[in-house]
Parts: sequence; C-alpha cells; structure tokens
Amino acid sequence: MKHSLTSVWRRAAYWLKSALILSLTVAGTGGCALAEQPTSGVAVPTRGGACMALERTNLERVTDSPGRIVQAHQVEEQPASAQDQARFALRGVSQGIPVHGLDVWPEHCLVEGYVTPDVKFAMMLPPAESWNGRFWLAACEGWCGAVNLETMVPALHHGYAVITNNGGHYGDAPFDAIWAYRNLEARINFAHRANHVSAEAGKAIVESFYGDAPAYSYIAGVSKGGNAGLMAAQRYPEDFDGIFSKAPVVYYNPKNAAHMLWVAKTIYPDGETPLLYADKAPLIHAAAVAACDGLDGLEDGIITDPRVCDFDPVVLLCEAGQSEADNECLNAAQVEAVRQIYAPPATEDGEVYFAFPNDPGSETEWAGVILPIRNSPARPAFLEGAVSGLYMAFKESPEPGYDWLNFDYPAHVEEIAEMSEILDPDSLDLSAFKARGGRMIIAHGWSDGLVSPNMTIDWFEKMQAHMGGVAETETFAQLYLLPGVHHVFAGTGPYVVDAHTALVKWVEEGIAPDELLATDAPDATPYRERPIYPYPAVAVYDGTGDPAVASSFSRSE
Repeated sequence: MKHSLTSVWRRAAYWLKSALILSLTVAGTGGCALAEQPTSGVAVPTRGGACMALERTNLERVTDSPGRIVQAHQVEEQPASAQDQARFALRGVSQGIPVHGLDVWPEHCLVEGYVTPDVKFAMMLPPAESWNGRFWLAACEGWCGAVNLETMVPALHHGYAVITNNGGHYGDAPFDAIWAYRNLEARINFAHRANHVSAEAGKAIVESFYGDAPAYSYIAGVSKGGNAGLMAAQRYPEDFDGIFSKAPVVYYNPKNAAHMLWVAKTIYPDGETPLLYADKAPLIHAAAVAACDGLDGLEDGIITDPRVCDFDPVVLLCEAGQSEADNECLNAAQVEAVRQIYAPPATEDGEVYFAFPNDPGSETEWAGVILPIRNSPARPAFLEGAVSGLYMAFKESPEPGYDWLNFDYPAHVEEIAEMSEILDPDSLDLSAFKARGGRMIIAHGWSDGLVSPNMTIDWFEKMQAHMGGVAETETFAQLYLLPGVHHVFAGTGPYVVDAHTALVKWVEEGIAPDELLATDAPDATPYRERPIYPYPAVAVYDGTGDPAVASSFSRSE
C-alpha cells in the first residue's frame, strides 16, 4: 500500500495535534482490554508454534509480583493504513529511532499479558533471524492508560524485541487522572514501577523465545515517556544500558498542579468561556518571531533560544481601524492573557511558585494544547489536565468534582511535595547508573508548547553539579536542545533526530556523540538540516552558505 511520504508525515502531524500529551497518546488507539486494540495483522501458522509456546512461559516469579502471558500469536507482515503509517512516523521521532515511509506492520510474535495488579503489557518479537540481540522498552506517554501497539513498531522495524505497557491503569488518554482517585498504588505504577516490571517480564520473554538474554537493553519515550528514562536511571539503574529521554517533565507534579491550572485559569477565567481561541496563535507567533528571530544571526523563522527573547504581546493591542474579530489584533484582556501564558505562576504578591512558563516561539503548538479550537467540542489539553489532575497530585485525593478554578497551589505546596517524591524524576544522583556503564541522551525542543525546556535545563545543570561537573557528566549523559521543535513531533525547525544510532554506538562501542543531526521529514520542501550540539554548545550560522545545510553552521560554546 503506497502513499507519498509528504502525505504520511502531514498525517503524522495531524494525529499528534489531535491527541496531545504531557506527551501523549495518539488518538484512536486508547482503548480498554488488549483484545480491543487495533490488530497489527492476522495469525498465521508460520513460526506460530514457537510463538504460541510462549503462553506457557511462567512469569509468576520474574518480578516483584506475579505476572501472566494471556495470549501469544504469530503475526504476518501486512500493509499498514495511512493512519498507521503516520503513527509509525510520529512514534519514531518521539523515540529518537526514525522510520521513513514504513508502510507495513512487520512480521512478529505478538505477546499480551499483565503483571499484577494492573500493569498490562504487549510485546512484539521479530523472527529470530531478524532479531538484533537487543531489548527495547517504548514508554507510554501523556497520562498513559492504554496499550498502544504502534508505539513498538519503530523499534521492531530496527530488529528489537520491544515491549510497552499501559502505565499501570486504564484511562482516557491523554489527560485523564480520575483513575488516580484514592489509588496510591496506581500512581506508583504510573510513576515508575510499570516500566520496571515490564522490563523484567520482557527480558524473561526474550530469553524464553530466543534462548538467549538480550545483550543490551534500551528505553525511549517522550514527555511522561521521557520521564520513564530518568526514573529508570534514578530508581532502577540496572534495567537499561541506554536511555533516550525526549521532553521529560522533570518537576512533574508541580507542572500539572501549578502550571496547567495557571494557564487554564488564564484562558478560562470563569471556567467555561475562553478569552481567545487557537486562531489567534499564528498572529501571536508572527509577532514573537518578528521580535526575536534575528537574535541568533539568522532570520529563518526560528527562535533559537527564547531565553534571550524580550517579547511583549502589547504590540498586538488593537489600534484604530483594526478588527480583533478578524484576528488582526488582540483586545486588552487577550493581551494580558498572553502575558500570563509567558509569565511564571505567582501569588498576588509576586512570589513565583513555578518557574517554567511557556516560551516565546511555542505558539505554533498552542492550538488544542493551551487554546481551544473554535467550533470544536474538544477541550484544550491544559484544561483537561486542570479538570482531573489534582486527583493525582495529592496522596489524599480531593473529593469528586473538586473546584479546580479556585485551587490555591501555594496553600497546598507541602501536600504536593509529598506526592512529588513519587511522581517527579528529579533526583540528582545518577552514580549507580553511571557506575554500571549506562548512557543517556536527553533532547528537548525549544518550541515545546506543553513543557518548557528550561525545566530540563534546570535539572540537568543541578545534576551536573551534583555528579562532579560538566566533564564528569558528559561521560554518561548529554542534553540536546532543538530550535523550533515541538513537544513530540514537528515544529518550525528541523525535528527528525536519529538519537538511536548515536546511543547504541555510545553504549556498545564507548564512542560518545559530539553532535546530532536534526532534519526535516525526508521529502520536505524545502528540506533543512542543522547540527545540534551537546548543551551548552549551540550551532551558529556562519553568515555565508545555504542555511538549510548543516555545514553552514559551526559549534559555539
């Protein structure tokens, strides 16, 4: 089944916007029991005996509580729909293991099972002759709640035995936290245990199927899936040799309980009626780019580093002859709302209680995330998070139907901090992960509309200091900041990054990357590429040459 790459990648961008995260699951794949998930093929007798035999694999003593394989069957290669192809492309980008134009579900043994009490998993095992000897965990995104089969396909395509899970609960992706109500165990599973027990079960299944344990193990994901890698390094340093963490939400609980509510209250001051819609986002973005684009020495529509951008949306205040209704300008209330989006949440006295607001340049991802889409029944992601997120934020959940609009974060900061001990992957001590030879690549887009990369930078710099400084840290962990790139996928800058090849080379050959290459989708017009250097180094345009070519940029410290 053939489709143009352009249409596939455009569909991928559409599906991302329709199912955003604090990373996110893709619309249409959230479901109930595994049996109700979209099938990736049909059972065939070839190789089927060895696959079905996995149903007899005993998982009762593999991890800290009993598990079971519910079913296993062989799946033949079959054409993928255009929608599935778009999902493959999206997942490949979000996990740093790109797949270009993949138009089939590869042949595999599909295994479905659970670890008690509520960690449901699915695993795809390539044929023995196609297995690369490695294990991969594709972490769930957003607030999880479903097992999404397409999440595993990029790694499967590259020869990995790959597993994913539901985060230890059933929920309505991407931002439903009602499942967390009075359920501390589910929150612990969601925070870190689900991935740990899935890794243990998955490795046991690998050994049972192939007769050998995986030589190396990797984990990758974005947003909450990015958290998964940090959590593994901090809590279960023996689980994985290599970690790719994209757009992690390091201060997870404060982000949800402070920032999401701050933004939701800003856009919906009465809780129901928005001050502005997503059709204002292009106007706001154009003004931000006009103010800050050239600060990096290249006017290319990309704000390379929003930290040096001084943008006041008052420049968009309606003047005589302009029409707010026609999206030519903003009224006074809208100007103030946009200012609040860029501002850190603070008390009436000006005391900041969350220091990582949205950045200038992120406006291209506000539609459906921060701002509602006109005439759409869907609520923006931040509002969805505000409506149910506090069920997860406290050890003692608020009562059903709580009043999110009047929630006072500073008054509850100690209770929030108590739950943060479970949910936030913010430990600075990665000594055990480093000592056992683990390697980590972290990436974050500068145009992330959900989670500011400044949060990642803050933790990374603190971790560097704790671990002995820049030189010591760069032996096992690197951070890459991607100009113009959204939370998961797409953006105004080149966003496709093959971190997988660099990470494998670092883990298995001891050769650390000194740069990554960010590109557009393979057949994009124009097609751009840009080198990305480990933080704090940046790529600077040389002043001559084609700015769409990587060789026109040099490294600057």
